[in-house]
Amino acid sequence: MPDQPQLPPEHHISDLGIKPIGFQGDEYAAELQLQPRHLNIGGIVHGGVLCSLLDTVMARSFFMAETGLTLSAATLEMKVNFLGSAKEGKLTARAQVIDRTKRTAYVEGRIEREDGKVVARATATMMVFSEGQAR
Repeated sequence: MPDQPQLPPEHHISDLGIKPIGFQGDEYAAELQLQPRHLNIGGIVHGGVLCSLLDTVMARSFFMAETGLTLSAATLEMKVNFLGSAKEGKLTARAQVIDRTKRTAYVEGRIEREDGKVVARATATMMVFSEGQAR
């Protein structure tokens, strides 16, 4: 698999504390160690944090699978189902491409707590473009 793209020192993924792991088989994985800043007013992980984690792994499962190319991806649409909650510990997100064309892909992702409980599932349609095509 290709090296991870170089991001600026300060970016959304590092701000949230998302740790990209890379491909494990055909799934792209990332981890997030929960901290108080990730929690909502009710004391559980904020849905926006879960959405960012899912969007990260789903996009990377698509554009990073293309070896030797400098690509980026945009999420055209994403649907998330929240199935549980988490207050502490580490979350692991995984995603894989289910179907693809030359420019788009249908991707599925999930987030699990350390005990294996799935807290969220998502589907997305992603679009890939080369660096020169970014708007």
